[in-house]
Amino acid sequence: MGPAGAARARPPRTVHAPRRPRPRLCLLYELAAVAAWITVIALTVTGAVHGARPQAPAPAGEAPHHHTAPSHAAHAVPGAGVVGGLAMWALMCVAMMLPAALPALAHVGANSLRRRRQRAMAGFAAVYLAMWTGYGALLLALAPLWSRLPADAVLACALAAGWQRTVHKRRALRDCHRSSPLPAGGLRALAGTGRFGLRHGGACLRSCWALMLVMAVAGGGPGMLGWMAALTAIVTTERFARTPRRSANLAAAALAAAALAVALTPALT
Repeated sequence: MGPAGAARARPPRTVHAPRRPRPRLCLLYELAAVAAWITVIALTVTGAVHGARPQAPAPAGEAPHHHTAPSHAAHAVPGAGVVGGLAMWALMCVAMMLPAALPALAHVGANSLRRRRQRAMAGFAAVYLAMWTGYGALLLALAPLWSRLPADAVLACALAAGWQRTVHKRRALRDCHRSSPLPAGGLRALAGTGRFGLRHGGACLRSCWALMLVMAVAGGGPGMLGWMAALTAIVTTERFARTPRRSANLAAAALAAAALAVALTPALT
């Protein structure tokens, strides 16, 4: 067979239709985190809020604590105090902790039937954020105690740096990277999503409780935004890094340096 015949004998090449791009399952939650950041920045810049901790007036004859907001800001938001502090905390959790939950949200969406995908992801996010909001309520309830400690921000940074180096932190961080099989539909799927939200939220809470304690004692104003950005970077890096243990060790060093900087420069809080 000549070259012309061999060319005619070759099977025609198959032209594959272009694949449709996979939808971004977590786009809504990515936008929610961005919106939460924009809201926190706007409230902070305008002076409407001064951090998540409730502000108490200083006793007569004493200088106000370095965390205490100016008197004109105490009435800037109706319902200020514990309720306002808890609302601000929940908003900060959406901005700071929701990005770290995106892989788990994608796991829930990918393992749910299309007709119930959004409900399953919303249920997981609600359970996850409810656990962090409950932790914030506990911190706010204990605020009158730990706010009396001298150099509370220094102690919080030092505690967080020490926690980053413990075996309990490593175990919790490992659990944050684990997923679990989820039923596709029915009541079993609803219960499975709730259990996964509790398990994942509990692991993240065990991993990052000390980091968020630093956020709780941080003061208001532009300094609070700096703490938010730094702590969000630590949490997100630990969640997405290929070597989470190394990221945790680097974060421990950064937190130790922050404790020293705050001790030398109290204006950072």
